Amino acid sequence: MHISSDTLNRALSSPNLFFAARQGFGVLLPIIIFIGILDMREIGFAFAAGALAIALVDQPGGTRRFRRKEMFFTLVAGNLAALVTALARPFPEILWLVLSAQVFAFSMLSVFGKRGGLVGFCCLLMMVLSLSSDSVSSLPIFEHSFYTLAGSSYYFLLSITISYLLRLHEERLTLAAAVYATSRYMQARADFYDINNDLEACFRRLLPRMISMTDAHQSARDSVLRNLPEDFPDHRRQRVVMWNIFIEIIALLDTMVATQTDYALLRERFKDHDILIFMRDTMFKLSRILESCSKRLARNAHANFRHGVKAELRAIEYEIEQLKAAGLAKEEPEIYALLIQILRRLRNATRYVNEIVENLRDDADILPTNAMRRDKSLLQFRSHQEIRLQPILNNLHWGSAIFRYAVRVTLAIMVVQFITNMVVLAYSESPLIRDFLEHSHWITITVLISMRPGFALTRQRTIWRLQGTLIGCLVTISLFALTSNQALFIVLMIACMILGQAFIQSHFRLASVFITMYVLIGFQFISPSIFTVIGARALDTVIACLVAYAFSFAFPWWEKNQIKRLASKAILASQVYLREALVFVRSNIDQPDKGRGHYAESSDYVDLQLARRNMHNAYAEFADSYARMLNEPKIHQSNISSLNNLLMSLNTMTSQINSLGPLLLNLDTLSPKMLAQFDYIDQLLTLGCLPIPEKPSKLDDETENHPFILPLKQMQKASETIRQEAETLLLPLS
Repeated sequence: MHISSDTLNRALSSPNLFFAARQGFGVLLPIIIFIGILDMREIGFAFAAGALAIALVDQPGGTRRFRRKEMFFTLVAGNLAALVTALARPFPEILWLVLSAQVFAFSMLSVFGKRGGLVGFCCLLMMVLSLSSDSVSSLPIFEHSFYTLAGSSYYFLLSITISYLLRLHEERLTLAAAVYATSRYMQARADFYDINNDLEACFRRLLPRMISMTDAHQSARDSVLRNLPEDFPDHRRQRVVMWNIFIEIIALLDTMVATQTDYALLRERFKDHDILIFMRDTMFKLSRILESCSKRLARNAHANFRHGVKAELRAIEYEIEQLKAAGLAKEEPEIYALLIQILRRLRNATRYVNEIVENLRDDADILPTNAMRRDKSLLQFRSHQEIRLQPILNNLHWGSAIFRYAVRVTLAIMVVQFITNMVVLAYSESPLIRDFLEHSHWITITVLISMRPGFALTRQRTIWRLQGTLIGCLVTISLFALTSNQALFIVLMIACMILGQAFIQSHFRLASVFITMYVLIGFQFISPSIFTVIGARALDTVIACLVAYAFSFAFPWWEKNQIKRLASKAILASQVYLREALVFVRSNIDQPDKGRGHYAESSDYVDLQLARRNMHNAYAEFADSYARMLNEPKIHQSNISSLNNLLMSLNTMTSQINSLGPLLLNLDTLSPKMLAQFDYIDQLLTLGCLPIPEKPSKLDDETENHPFILPLKQMQKASETIRQEAETLLLPLS
């Protein structure tokens, strides 16, 4: 199993390790106290089970306030589910009804996204642990439930306390993750300038990094903007530094997105020229500087390194001057204007990266960046989501992917319970079967972990879970064969638990290895037949993965069922972004003072930023769905070529909108011909618009129009492709 340095760096530069350490401490502390010190095994297991369920909800992302709501909901709903299940256990007829109803209801929480699905899983985990508690506990039902509730409450209070005391550290890690994701995105963009890299392959590598970066930026928004418009006299310098870096990283994102152009044309024209090498090296070096900054930000360390891309920028300037002297500006003004734009964007990107580095220096005079007003208008940029009943009711129909998923999971769990009960009845006298069935709840938990609303994700997680568990079992067997040092086992168990939680989002297979190891090492302390437990773990995982994979074909929801809706949403978001950009330009173009610092005073600027964020999120949803479709059986893949063209054209469209904004603001007025160009593009993006509008006349071939000719040409071409593919795909009206 290959573990890349990127995986390790991402874990170290993200809040995942911090949250995992908190989870490990919160869950293992009661185990050490109740089982290791007080020898109260039954109470310790009940207490730790309650703490574990709440700890799993305590994941990075979202605002601290909403994370508290998630944990509190899990505390109440999960403990209630565990109590109801325990009370119904003596009555098989009622138990089956209770189990099926709870599995369906908690699976429906996936309508609220990944975090909602996590809350539902943790509630189901408490239900399953309550169902199997008779094998590890002889406590009365209400006493067992009391200790489980106490464990949940303990971790809830512990998390709130640590999160408050270390709030700055938590926010710093979240911002560092956004910086690191941006550096990885920039590295992928640098590959486009390398003629030895296939453009299609570059684009495929870019998509997952863009999706990851979008998520990381939204987490940073939730974290950095969470306290606005409050003032914090304590640690003011750190908060100003985080605010400034956040502003610069958003500006850098806009600049990097704006570097999208016709790379095929650029490569064909300059395939034997050094200018592409200098552009690639500039992007790559900037990404490495950002990566270094993310590590220092995560450790709260100062930047003490020398950096810069002056040599590369000067080389690009020299090459452009040479091309100009050779007549490029006169013979191919569009290409010359494109080179100038790329140079300008690289300079801007360099300036933003330099600002980030300067903010991390210990001797810098730090002042808040006045790029946006720090008032309540910024709260619109945070993610907002509440657990309400209405979205669940709206999805109670067969056309809902989440409804099908809930039915599928319910059937799978019922089949597992039925088979388990039948085996118990048939082989009740077999000691070996009893030993294996003692941990049969692992099958149920693995099914719940592996099954996802989409077929591709279910198959992927099932394979990773199976591989990780089997590797973890083999490593644990080797460990037990090499040593019997109990102190070493304790250290390894704690380390494996923390690492398992740290990698669960970025590397699920590796996380499964560590989770398997810490569970098995833990059983080594309490089970005399540890190798039987290891065998049971492996067998249960194999059975669970087979069940999960088999039921992924039951009432499946293929990406083709929703990708058209997501495509329409992305087109509409791009159109809104274009309109908001024009509104902002028109509202500022006649102002005598066009300094960037004054833009923040305009409500149009906030609307533009919101439209840009919504556009990025809609595009990421569409791209993510497309990537999942490629992992589905070919018989269920449709219109791959058209969807790929649509993705690339939307990328080009939004990139050129972003790049034209600063150029338009330097004009004294928008000419009628230029407005006609934008109106033509807007009409093409209006799905369902009756006839295709007539193409307007080109801009006059004047010097002041040269910077706009190629971007507008590319926008027109992209919008025409979008319209053509939208009609081919029969996309729903926007």
